[in-house]
Amino acid sequence: MPSNTAIKWTHRLITLFLLLLVAGFIWLNYQPDPRNSDELQRVYKLSDSVWLYMTVNNQGGATVPTLYRYYLSQKLTGKDAEIIQQLNVKYPVIEGTGTITEARIGENGKVNISYSGKVTSIQKDVSNLRFSVNAEQ
Repeated sequence: MPSNTAIKWTHRLITLFLLLLVAGFIWLNYQPDPRNSDELQRVYKLSDSVWLYMTVNNQGGATVPTLYRYYLSQKLTGKDAEIIQQLNVKYPVIEGTGTITEARIGENGKVNISYSGKVTSIQKDVSNLRFSVNAEQ
């Protein structure tokens, strides 16, 4: 009888340990969307069908630099919060700590962007728009 009780308690402790291990693993690997605290900074009209949207995220604190995201899209309507929601389902063309110094539609129909600063990520295919990026440090 005492061995049955010991087995039951051992089983309960192992089950509890495994449950805590799985819960801890899920908690440690949960990563919230880093774009949740983005704010719409500027909107530029490049042509009748192409708009450049700039968002800023400065929620990183003292040790994380301000991050800018630039999106190419058709015209988005609504309030700033609604536009941010629409942009969150798209990929930013450029993500980094620098600024776009020039953006225009070239003769060949490509969007030409001159960027100055650190690039965190760059997306080359955006909704079938053709564009080129000249990043400068």
